[in-house]
Parts: sequence; structure tokens; C-alpha cells
Amino acid sequence: MSLNRPTEFQSLDDLLNATYYDILENGVLISSSKRGANIEIIQFAATLLNPRVRTSISLDRKLVQSKFAEFAWYLSKDKDKDFIMPYIAAYGREENQNNKILGAYGPKIFGASEDRKSQYQTVIEQIEKRVTTKQAYIAISDSEDYKFRAEKFHSPPCTIGLHFYVRNAKLNLTVYMRSNDAYLGLPHDLFCFTMLQELVSLRTNTALGVYTHCVTSMHVYETHQQKIKDYLNEGLHEPIEMPSIVDCSDEMLDLVSKEFDPKIEKSNLQELNDYWRDYSLFSQKHNRSNIDRQSWKDLFKNENMKSIALNSITE
Repeated sequence: MSLNRPTEFQSLDDLLNATYYDILENGVLISSSKRGANIEIIQFAATLLNPRVRTSISLDRKLVQSKFAEFAWYLSKDKDKDFIMPYIAAYGREENQNNKILGAYGPKIFGASEDRKSQYQTVIEQIEKRVTTKQAYIAISDSEDYKFRAEKFHSPPCTIGLHFYVRNAKLNLTVYMRSNDAYLGLPHDLFCFTMLQELVSLRTNTALGVYTHCVTSMHVYETHQQKIKDYLNEGLHEPIEMPSIVDCSDEMLDLVSKEFDPKIEKSNLQELNDYWRDYSLFSQKHNRSNIDRQSWKDLFKNENMKSIALNSITE
């Protein structure tokens, strides 16, 4: 007997399309959610065969900048609310203390202390020492996160953890989530986690494998149901692949995070290589509504990144 395997998709748009159809056709109404009524499917699992096809030609027209910024926020290793709020206003509703988002992923992944390496560095060392290890895991949630929360929006991290593993000489990543907002959260999570997967791939000198996303509750809130119907009515889209990451040194990643930090006015764009320069052009330092959009688009070096930028422009 063959056990079920996650359905495989070539692109983010293919995965989103199938997910939204499944939710609309088979989802169950959950009316008791703290964040509002939603339609839910459970035990969701899907595999993205090419993790670099992590942007959408349609849905992300208004999400491109926020996704690039969220991963840059991870790279900052900080919980700073003021960093991410200009890009994703919804973080204003998240649990915070002294202007720090308590559930921020950046410190959990990249943060280190005097007596402890970052989980990111630990995963890299585990794979380098024993390539077939099954212990290269980054924990996002822990027992302290699961105290009872009566407030409407306060909740523990949606992500449980990230499992990296090398098979057939390729680095694969499986992410486990307890809950995922299919309209807003899913595109962001796939983007950020596949970016992280590619960083680990480069640091361990291992070819990039596949990405698998596992979620107990995949859902769409009622406020977004018409938007996903509009998206589905557009039909399928041609995939667009981001170029391969060049240079994942700590120094380079630190410069990238600073390009997105609203508190840092100075730009160090000239110190970035072409890949990270194109990436950083999505920051508010370089991509504001009052600048000439054609001139901004022409700054990109890579043609695929230029196409992603062009598609992100809305009138």
C-alpha cells in the first residue's frame, strides 16, 4: 500500500491555485476563531519543486515588497516592531512588549548569545559534519509560547519548526505549521522559508532540493474569500524564477537588513553585489509611491528580478 505524499507543484502560483480551489470546494466553516470566521481544510501538505519560483505573477502584486522586507527583518535578528510596520501594518496587532514583537522569527532563527550559537549556524554545522543527519531542525515554537491568550489577536507563532535534510545530494526543507492564513500568510511564509533554505544550501555547498509545507489548519478568512475568487478567475500564470543567491556571508546579510530598516536613512546599495542590490531595491529607501516607477524598474540588473518588479507596480 502506498501512503499519501504531498502534491507537487512547479511554481508558487500553481500551489496557490490548487490550495484556494481546495479550500473553496472542501473547506469547513469555522465561526469560533478569534480572528474571525474562516473556511478551513486540515492536514494540508504541498511540495514546491523549485523553491526559487517563490513569487506570484498575480496575487503578489501588492505583496512583493512586504515579502522581501519580512525576510530582511528576519536577517536583522531583531524583534523591532518599527522595522516591519511600514511594510506589514498587521504586525501592529501582534503581541508585543517594549515595541518588540514577541513572536518574531528573526531572533529565533538567526539570534545568538555568548553561550549559544544561532539555530541557523547550528543547522549548517550539523549538515557539514554529517550530511545525512535528521537532526538539522530549527524550533520556532516552544512551551512558553502556548500560554492561554484571551485577547483577539494574540497567539503563539503559527510555525512549529523547520526541518532541513539532505537526500540525493540536495538540501530539502520541510516546514511544520499549526495554522496558516492561505491568503496573506502562505505566500509570505513560502517566500521567507525558501529564502532561508537557499541560504543554508549555499552555506553548506549543497544543491537546492524541494520545499514541503505542512499545516494542520490551512484557512481563508471570510474577508478574503472574494479576493481569492478574483485571483482564481485570472487562471494559471507562467512561472518566474528568482536568480540564485550570490554571497550569503554574515556581513552581506547584515547590509541587506539595514537597507530595509526605516530607522537607517543611509543607503549602502553600492556595497551590495548585483543579487542583493536587486533584492534591496524593494525597500522603502528605493521603492516609494512618489518615485518614477519606470526609472526604478530600470535600476534592476537581473531580467527576472526586473519582471518581478514590473509586476509589483500597481497604478
